[in-house]
Amino acid sequence: MMRPNVDTRPAHRLASLVIRYWYIVLAAWLLAIVVTRSFAPSWNAIAYDGDFEYLPADLPSVAGGHLLDQAFPDERSRSDIIIVIAREHETLTESDDYVALDLQRRLTHRMAEVSIAKAKQLGWSGGVPAPGTRVEELLQRARQLLTQSIDADARFYEKFVDCLSQDDLPTPTEPRMAVAYWDNADLLQELGETDVSASDREAALGLLPDIAKWLPPIEDRELAPWMSLLNVLSWDDPAIGHRLQVPHARLIRLQLETELAATSNIATLEALEQLIENVQRFSGHCTQPGLKILPTGSAAIGGQTLIAARNAIRYTEIFTVLMILVILAFVYRAPLLVLVPLISIGAAVVTASGLVAVLADFARHHPSPWFDLRVFTTSRIFVVVILFGAGTDYCLFLISRLREEARRRPWRRACELALSRVTPALLGSALTTVLGLGMLWFAKFGKYHHTGPVIALCLLVGLLVCMTLTPALLFALGPRVFWPSRIRHQPARQAGIWGALSLTMTRYPWTTLIAGIVLLLIPAAYGTVKERDVTYDMSGQLSQQASSRRGLELLAKYFSIGESNPTTVVLVQPQPRPRQQMSKDVKQLREDVYALEGVKAVRTAGDPLGDYPLGDKRKKRMGLLDPNAWRRRLLREHPIAKRYFFSETPQYAERLARIDVVIKGDPFEAETAAHVVALRNWIQKQTVTEGSAWEGAEVFVAGTTASIIDLRRVTLRDNQRIKIAVVVAVLLVLIVVLRRVMLSLYLIFTVLLSYYATVGITAVVFRWFYGDQYLGLDWKLPLFLFVILVAVGQDYNVYLVTRVLEEQKRGGWLSALRRAISRTGGIITACGLVMAATFFSMTASAWFPWLAQITGWSQPSSTAMLHGIVQLGFALGLGVLLDTFFVRTFLVPSFITIVDRHKKKLPLRSSFVDDDSSQ
Repeated sequence: MMRPNVDTRPAHRLASLVIRYWYIVLAAWLLAIVVTRSFAPSWNAIAYDGDFEYLPADLPSVAGGHLLDQAFPDERSRSDIIIVIAREHETLTESDDYVALDLQRRLTHRMAEVSIAKAKQLGWSGGVPAPGTRVEELLQRARQLLTQSIDADARFYEKFVDCLSQDDLPTPTEPRMAVAYWDNADLLQELGETDVSASDREAALGLLPDIAKWLPPIEDRELAPWMSLLNVLSWDDPAIGHRLQVPHARLIRLQLETELAATSNIATLEALEQLIENVQRFSGHCTQPGLKILPTGSAAIGGQTLIAARNAIRYTEIFTVLMILVILAFVYRAPLLVLVPLISIGAAVVTASGLVAVLADFARHHPSPWFDLRVFTTSRIFVVVILFGAGTDYCLFLISRLREEARRRPWRRACELALSRVTPALLGSALTTVLGLGMLWFAKFGKYHHTGPVIALCLLVGLLVCMTLTPALLFALGPRVFWPSRIRHQPARQAGIWGALSLTMTRYPWTTLIAGIVLLLIPAAYGTVKERDVTYDMSGQLSQQASSRRGLELLAKYFSIGESNPTTVVLVQPQPRPRQQMSKDVKQLREDVYALEGVKAVRTAGDPLGDYPLGDKRKKRMGLLDPNAWRRRLLREHPIAKRYFFSETPQYAERLARIDVVIKGDPFEAETAAHVVALRNWIQKQTVTEGSAWEGAEVFVAGTTASIIDLRRVTLRDNQRIKIAVVVAVLLVLIVVLRRVMLSLYLIFTVLLSYYATVGITAVVFRWFYGDQYLGLDWKLPLFLFVILVAVGQDYNVYLVTRVLEEQKRGGWLSALRRAISRTGGIITACGLVMAATFFSMTASAWFPWLAQITGWSQPSSTAMLHGIVQLGFALGLGVLLDTFFVRTFLVPSFITIVDRHKKKLPLRSSFVDDDSSQ
């Protein structure tokens, strides 16, 4: 008796081990799930956010921001929330002003509480603080704010006392006047001013006798969402109020110490929206209907962007699972075959997410130059869709091959052969994706740099699950996994639509190839033009129903948006100069900057609001009786001017000067960016001009527009660098796996063609969908689309070509191609539908809330969606469908036919065909 050949290939050895020790595999994965679930921190706890914070440190805007942090460590506002109180088509009434005053007094009191809480965090526990310290400054501000709050309370109740409900139970915020008196009494008592404290406490008890029973001390109140507050500026301020009001609108501006996309802004925005809701309930009915109170500004937009991303993740996860469930049920019509992939990918998502969270948490607490792993809120969307999409595809190919092998062999042998024969295709497919995504590591922009490797790591975990856990589950369940269908032991037949299509492709290859390429070239040509036509407008990424977007539109209607987003210019002299001389130099620079094109206002220590563009001429005419003279005196000691324009830190004292330049137009527009570039170049020129007051000085420019300029520059460079790296990496993997250089080059060409066609079609669709609101494709779309399509788009080509190479041993090249198309056509189509469905699930935030509303499932919501995620999900789904139904179906088979038409067989024999294949 002849001994059977023993296959010693790694793929076969792996298959044998997994099937032999299936129970150990199941136990190991169960343990991995339990461990990662138990010990890994939540994704939100370790996720970073923002865009500008991850620009390279050597860029001008980043260097300028770091310098401002050092020069103004306690008072640097990094973002703001602007509350717009307005009527769209009529002027505000007196009652409207008092509703606005209700909101302003609450925020002023909250700012006082925050100031006291910060003083306590710095170690103050009572007594008079040391003069000139940060604690003294905080407590002085708290006293002023509480006094302002009490004054505002008195005016408010005098106006609205008759229309307010007297039946509401006391809360830590109502009645506000009693709380303000009580907090002021506590503060004065701790400062040792007992007489005044007793008077305020008596006033508080007169308003609410049992206030001490339910009002907690300041340190025990829910102040966490408000701790980033630096200042509250309002139209009611006598020094600056004239710049924050027009007949139709009033503004309240909250200055924050957090970046615009800091995750803590979510809590701040939600607390503010709750406060606005309380105001509308408490006093809103005291005025005519139609008064709008909307938050906007950089932090509100950033916070709602993060909220929208959080909602997009939730919708994506839900609809990804539902779509896969529906597709698997339609393909297999077997409950267990639906359950196995879902269990496998669920295990992969839990394990991979937990592993990444543990590594990211370690990197955060143990920073090291050789290990810096970060995740972002939106990274999870890519992890979920790619793991579910690619992982399900891997499972489908394994199950399809198992069904094919089980027709001719015993179950154990069928499981081993199915895994061993699919493994090379799975490895080749996964490696193209992993290496393609891994190339993002070479990006300079931090979000690209970290996101790609994280997704690649998660995909490796998914691949390992599909090569171990999935076959172990299939073997353990046995042939009953196909119930209610039965496995009939008979040779697979070549028939059906894919059999007919394979004959057509091989009979008319030139017609198919030329027609297919021409059809894709039309949208691809448009895509090459629109690839760089992208928008960096963060507010434009939010949908119209977002409150911050509506607030921005209301703000732009009555005020200049540039006023709230000035460009900050910081100049550092090489040697200290007297403050008087520095002020004189800044004054002259201010006059020169006003002459530049596009400059609307220049804010300096002498003119903190930029009210006097005519400079000295206006000032000389201003006498003691001039109504603006007293305002200028107030501004000198106002928080917006004090220690704002000149640094008092020892390193930069009498060396650093700061001016804020308001540019005409939207901070996100290209024209505004051009004006900022011209401003930076002009000031830089002064530092090298002999005899200039700023000769030898260093110049730094910061602000939203400056950051957008740097973000655009670095991402465009990254796009070019990463595209080349991804193409080279994927091409090398294809050459190694397929061993056919010309074919590998052609496969790269087809995905590039489908990429540009996808960009063109996506641009047309969203221009039509958004109409006048269309600003361009999201700036992140081209790179992520390119990397994922080039990497993931090769999966189905690899599956097809590796099967061609395997089938070639059983006959000639033409019959091998036809058999490969016939036997893989259905399953590749199913895989493509699964992958496209997972990407299309990223668009759920655009249509599901609307669907839920019109069907009565939920009430209308102000929850925003992110246009960028919706666009990317649509583009990725479309690109996968093009690769599945067009590239793989027509372009690849026709090319193989043409190249090999004059050959009797394929020149290379597959290295992963075993001797058992002919049985």
